[in-house]
Amino acid sequence: MKNKRLFLMFSIFLLLFVLPSASAQVLKNRKSNNIRQNIFANNGIPFYNRNLKSGLTSFQTSFVSDSLPNIYNRRNVRPWQAAAQVVGLDLGIHVFDRYIERADFAQITLDTIFYNLRHGFIWDNDGISTNMFFHPFTGALYFNAARSNGLNFWQSIPYTIGGSLIWECFGESEPPSLNDLIATPVGGIALGEITHRISFFALDERKRGWRRFGHELLGGIISPMDLITRIITGDAWHVRPTAHRSYDSSYANSPFLLNVSVTSRFLTDVDKNRGSMNMALSGEMIYGHPFIDDDRSPFDFFTADIDMSIIGNQPFISEVNVIGLIWGDEWKKNDNHWLAGVFQHFDLYDTDPVVPGGKQPYEFAETAAFGGGLLYKHQHDEKNFPSFSGAAYVNLILLGSSESDYYMLDNRDYNIGNGYSVKLNGKLNFGKHLETIFDIKHYQIFTTQGYGSADAEIHGLPEDANFHYANAQGNRGNALLSMVNVGIGYQISSKLRLSAEQRFFFRNSHYDYLPDVMSSSMENRIQLTYTILKR
Repeated sequence: MKNKRLFLMFSIFLLLFVLPSASAQVLKNRKSNNIRQNIFANNGIPFYNRNLKSGLTSFQTSFVSDSLPNIYNRRNVRPWQAAAQVVGLDLGIHVFDRYIERADFAQITLDTIFYNLRHGFIWDNDGISTNMFFHPFTGALYFNAARSNGLNFWQSIPYTIGGSLIWECFGESEPPSLNDLIATPVGGIALGEITHRISFFALDERKRGWRRFGHELLGGIISPMDLITRIITGDAWHVRPTAHRSYDSSYANSPFLLNVSVTSRFLTDVDKNRGSMNMALSGEMIYGHPFIDDDRSPFDFFTADIDMSIIGNQPFISEVNVIGLIWGDEWKKNDNHWLAGVFQHFDLYDTDPVVPGGKQPYEFAETAAFGGGLLYKHQHDEKNFPSFSGAAYVNLILLGSSESDYYMLDNRDYNIGNGYSVKLNGKLNFGKHLETIFDIKHYQIFTTQGYGSADAEIHGLPEDANFHYANAQGNRGNALLSMVNVGIGYQISSKLRLSAEQRFFFRNSHYDYLPDVMSSSMENRIQLTYTILKR
């Protein structure tokens, strides 16, 4: 129900705030002077054929990427308007839930508010997509309410925390959720900064009429709060003689790669020897340049991938992967290029049973995670692909989840916890057309707060227990989760690539009071990838 609610709210925001701007977006024109940057990238490891600063004036390169465009000067930093948009967003969602959806959790009173505040925070029992993706998506809206009003990356974080606190304490009749208070702001920072930056590529303030409307609409789909702010300030219909902030915005000049793939997935439960065929639409984004000697701001470089199932029996949002650079330092020795830094990670892997009545092959998430990383490439000629490139990461997981074999309560079928992850990936190029890749990910999630007693975990909660107040991370124990991915790709043309991958998933779950469980699954993928944008 909450998934449906969030999708409907997203649609209503577009109707309320985009359509009224159409009548104002007419009778004006402008010219553009975009600075292009070629990218050679694949599988989350980007490389460029010339330095980012090449072709830019000293005036343009003086901007730090976290700085807002020049038109956003001190007079255009609007902290109170940002706060009003955060509160308005929470209020709008609540009104929609209460009076249109008539949801039970939205029927709040002063009694429910005071009771839940006295009760304190709990671990809730929403589904994994709601808790580990849609709540961070809402956090991204809070974050971008601040970003779009001129606040920088660090200044926007309190707005995300504040929006989450307001909702958890006053937006629902259910007790406030501890996992939401972590997932919403931390995951929202990653998703928010990404959508804020890439929405700039959709805008073109030279256009007018319906063409201008289309650009604003696309930017609003990517980042709804940026569009709302542009409508409030009038930027949504102002026309300028040059392309959108091409000289003033470091975002508009950043290297960017956007690939879209049609993916055939054959998912197999290895233990039961059963499988199903599915079709997915996949998106891959690479932003910024990892190997440049320059000052950096958070998310000046990031990679993001998402898989959306369109045919078959798998969840619509089946996979999300984000890695964003918070701080880094690079160096070069001969043909060897290195980058060491601190990164934020966001992962979600979700499946449904491959056959009716079966068990899902895998389900886990790394919603709030930070750690160190080392990127490497060996490249003799900047005009050609690197012969080898790779990355290694070690992370602390503040909030993660793993599939549970016993915890089945309301919409929850997973354990919540914290732990660590280790990731390795690499790509070997054979000329300009053929490449091989490998990707290894290992997670360990510890669940320390169970039902409260061994008897409760073994026999479950009483039948008359209110699951809203169960307050359990899941079954006490820990889960080891590993993913191994190997693949090969062939570059058919400058914009078209064909690739095949084989993935293996392994899980070993230890339970303190229940029998341990091991499981494995396999997934075969064939992808046809088209490069929509490469600059």
